[in-house]
Formats: sequence, C-alpha cells, structure tokens
Amino acid sequence: MEISTLQQLVKDRYFETDNARGIYHTALWFHEEVGELSSAIAKGDKENAKEEFADVLMWLLTLANIMEINMEDAIAAYLKDQRKMPSK
Repeated sequence: MEISTLQQLVKDRYFETDNARGIYHTALWFHEEVGELSSAIAKGDKENAKEEFADVLMWLLTLANIMEINMEDAIAAYLKDQRKMPSK
C-alpha cells in the first residue's frame, strides 16, 4: 500500500473526530502510543510491538492530516536532503 493511500484511508475513517479533538489532544494520544511501543520494545514483546508500530503510524498520519501535511511529499523532501543521508 502506498503512503498516500494509507493516509487517505486514515483521513476518511478518523479525520472528523480527530480534528474535533484538536491537534494538542491528538498529539497526546500519539505520545501515548509511542510510549506503548517503547514498552513493548523494552520487554522484547515482538507481537505487541507489531501492533504498537501500526498504532504509532496511524496516529502519525492522523496528525499529518490535521496539519494538512502530505506524508509522501514530506518523505520525498526528507530523502532528497543530503544532510539526512548517512555519511560514507
């Protein structure tokens, strides 16, 4: 699945309620999911981490939608930035 397709799916399903909640409270949900992912990683719980990775991605896309940021464009710009590329 392409990132733009997934971002649109997230927008179609969740935008109304997430936007009504606001960026601040939505960001708090995102941080909670990152914490749950960190906990699963620390415990070595791969199955739970798999679920939490997906949760983090969905909330990240939700935040991007609220801020009207196209993640494919953001990632393309990131990859073009030589300062972000690993040193050889």
